[in-house]
Amino acid sequence: MITARLSLILALVALTAGCDPRPAQDTPPIPDGFIEKEQFIKIHAELQVLEAAHRQHMLKGDRDRARARYRASILKEAGATDSAFSATYNWWYSQPEALPALLEEIQSHLDSLAMESPSD
Repeated sequence: MITARLSLILALVALTAGCDPRPAQDTPPIPDGFIEKEQFIKIHAELQVLEAAHRQHMLKGDRDRARARYRASILKEAGATDSAFSATYNWWYSQPEALPALLEEIQSHLDSLAMESPSD
């Protein structure tokens, strides 16, 4: 009887411990130069637009050089470095629980940019 209760208690403890999908110690530390979420969303969205323009051959002249120049301009305007953006990007993309919500916010920002742009 005591063995059955002990087994039940241990099973409940193991089950409850398994409910936390990612313990706090598994979350990577925030990197140096971390870009705050709202600013990261704006930068990420603008870089997505830039990448789409690059893929659609909308950049004039040397497309790779133009993409690098526009990327640097976007980051400079935001007050962020390429290494800070990359580190923040890697940090967010290593957060499987938070990533879907972040991507929804980026999509919302992209949608708002589309609404602001003049239509042809």
